[in-house]
Amino acid sequence: MQHKINFPFTAIVGQDDFKLCLILNTIDPSIGGVLATGDKGTGKTTTVRALSQLMGTSTPFVNLPIGATEDRVLGSVNLEALIKEQKAIVEKGLLAKAHQGFLYIDEVNLLNDYLMDVLLDASASGGYYLEREGISQWLDSRFCLVGTMNPEEGALRPQLLDRFGLNVIIQTPKEVATRKQIASQRLSFDTDQDSFYTVFETSEKELKETIAQARKTLNVIQIPDEVKEYCAQLTIENEVEGMRADILLLKTARAYAAYLGERIVTTAIVAYIAPFVLQHRAKNYTPPSDNEDQHNEEPNTENENDAQQNESEANNGSNSKFQLPENIRGALKFNSESSKQQKIDVAEIKGIVKEAIPTNQEKSIAIFKTIKQYLITDKITPVYQYQSTKTMMRIVFLIDTSASMAIGKQMGYLKGIVLKTLKANPLKKIQYAIVGLEGTQAKIIQPFTTNIEQLSEISYQLKTQGKTNLTNAFFKVFELLKSINKKTVQLFVFTDGKANVGGKNPFAEAIETYKKYLSGLSNTTVIDTESGFVKLGRAKKMSEVLQLKYLSLSSLNA
Repeated sequence: MQHKINFPFTAIVGQDDFKLCLILNTIDPSIGGVLATGDKGTGKTTTVRALSQLMGTSTPFVNLPIGATEDRVLGSVNLEALIKEQKAIVEKGLLAKAHQGFLYIDEVNLLNDYLMDVLLDASASGGYYLEREGISQWLDSRFCLVGTMNPEEGALRPQLLDRFGLNVIIQTPKEVATRKQIASQRLSFDTDQDSFYTVFETSEKELKETIAQARKTLNVIQIPDEVKEYCAQLTIENEVEGMRADILLLKTARAYAAYLGERIVTTAIVAYIAPFVLQHRAKNYTPPSDNEDQHNEEPNTENENDAQQNESEANNGSNSKFQLPENIRGALKFNSESSKQQKIDVAEIKGIVKEAIPTNQEKSIAIFKTIKQYLITDKITPVYQYQSTKTMMRIVFLIDTSASMAIGKQMGYLKGIVLKTLKANPLKKIQYAIVGLEGTQAKIIQPFTTNIEQLSEISYQLKTQGKTNLTNAFFKVFELLKSINKKTVQLFVFTDGKANVGGKNPFAEAIETYKKYLSGLSNTTVIDTESGFVKLGRAKKMSEVLQLKYLSLSSLNA
């Protein structure tokens, strides 16, 4: 019988937060599981099964249906053996079978009260007593509890909600490129599972090894006192009851540090994982903000009005959530030759792209061209041909979509960089990726791709946001580049530098995060997107402190 193959974990797209939370629980099972709330049909079950496959047969995966009977959940006595052999043989229930593995419950909020109480007891005690036909037997049941639910179908009991170590909000992808990639990969998997899995076999093995190494180093990770104090401040500010959240912040941050290969937990790491721990426990969870910046910063009504006008224009004549006008969409297409393109393709781009191009080329004699030249001139004059090395060139765009940004200008400049890079490297394979801010967090909007049409499609989906979490954004870039040679990467950071989310002092935290995790990059350029009459110059200050190249978007488009 052929072994069933599940969808590869590393092939799953659009579930970055859920995947990370599952990985952290695999590194430290005492975190206590994950609750995923949100839309149906977004691959939640596929993701959990994929991780179980990744970890191998030693990690059980048990699906507990909400309509399961008590005997099926807890276990029972084998009546046939009792009658024929007069032996009391216990048949383990689903809770015991999930020991040292995953217990997955879809629509966990609809579970009946009795089974929910059993879950609470088993989760707290690491097992339960099976009382059946005069038998009382203890069954170990330590598991990673993974639940999914749609909040519209009813709330989850607070006691069980608190038992989930982490919580993620899952939404249906709104980006065209992401949906296209998900559908295409699923179609390929369903057509030929073996071939599809082979493509991701190496990345699966690497991730499994990373998790195994993180498990080994977990207990030697150091947590400084200032980090512990920061965790305490977060739980107090968010009015979290009890001490579970404080402990989980430390455990989750420690697991994440181990996963990243770090030896010390920082406040930046805590700030990154804090929403997963706090958002389902706090009465009114709000990420930490930079109060000092908010008090000192003058209201920039011009920027706000521009952002509102841009959004109003984008939605004009369309029922979609965010749609750019035809004239702007046309200007952003990569095959466009519009006059706007000539404004954006300024000399500064040439210099930046030139610095990003590896100069090492291999030179060899073109034999046939040399012979042809000899037959014509009767002289041996070597004709050389140049071959680019196999080094992959990668360009990452970090796009700050806070309300003060002009998305159209950013995308136009991005397009100019892409066009110039392609023109300068006609034979080189170039990969592009986009990291963007979404709400108070950052996400990989487009993983590395050589298909520039995907970047064009994504540019239409970007929507202005009101928060800027540069600490989180730099972390997300670090995750994207974890296994990549940093010398092959050119990073463009489009931002006004007004970090207002992420740590006690977001701007300072962003600086420190870049120093710690991205200092290995040799080519980073800050594109200052600040506009309006009153300017704080945060992006310029950031580039000066980090000694990065600096350009102003307003001057480039003047």
